[in-house]
Amino acid sequence: MKKTLLCLLIASTMLTACNNGGGRHENFFDSPIREGRRCMFVYGAEDFYPGDGPLGVDNCYRLEWPESGMLSPEAEAEVLQRCFGDNSATSFKQAADKWLDNVWMYGNEDVKIRTEIVDSLGDLENYNYAKKESTITYDNNLATMLITTETMAAYAAHGLYTVEYIVMDIDTKKIVHLNDLIDTAKLGEVIIRAIEDLDVNKDTRDCLFDEYRTAGRVAVPQDFFIDSTRSVINLVFQQYDITPYACGIQTVSLPIFWLSKHIPLTPYCKDLFGPGCSIE
Repeated sequence: MKKTLLCLLIASTMLTACNNGGGRHENFFDSPIREGRRCMFVYGAEDFYPGDGPLGVDNCYRLEWPESGMLSPEAEAEVLQRCFGDNSATSFKQAADKWLDNVWMYGNEDVKIRTEIVDSLGDLENYNYAKKESTITYDNNLATMLITTETMAAYAAHGLYTVEYIVMDIDTKKIVHLNDLIDTAKLGEVIIRAIEDLDVNKDTRDCLFDEYRTAGRVAVPQDFFIDSTRSVINLVFQQYDITPYACGIQTVSLPIFWLSKHIPLTPYCKDLFGPGCSIE
């Protein structure tokens, strides 16, 4: 099982904030923390969910958020969408309130009658639970936002969690995407080669679904982060993406010089990673 991210989550009880690391960009200070919580009872028709009485819901977040003016309006909108899954929100409050109102798993309007906001769920043992937290680390001109989300549905066998990364270029005020760094058209094939050939990815290789051992490619994930030495791109696969649940979240490491032998790097990527990053 890949240890890197899973150990981070376990050691921090999934969602404990980390201290900022790396060099701080001189134009920005500590990012603001925004917090919110909502408890509610959801009343529905008969057989609304597998329990007696109303369904309890407990949602909360504690987010370190990009400094005002740190990103372009387009980048800020993307951060809202990535964090809360809402591409229609025009403000943090609007997106956060909508997320807090989500009853998760049992939100079908055909069976939900009404919700009642309460101070706490009391001694209710089974309820829908969601927690979201983020931290931001700075490394010269890059800021990386790590968003962790934990959910647990009432009576479910186990919870689910995700870790999502947003890499931000402070100088350009833009979000950095994989296709800003490399030609992603054939990346799915290169990922499989990196899993098979590089020992750093051995844990993922041992856990890989059988279908990917013969498929020759995987779907390219959205999430990645760049190591502090500017020598590796780490791709992040969520639970079930390429391995069983028991193996947890996976990172596949692509050393940038190795990567340049298999796929073209963009001029922006070469500038970001510095001299010697490419065979060209």
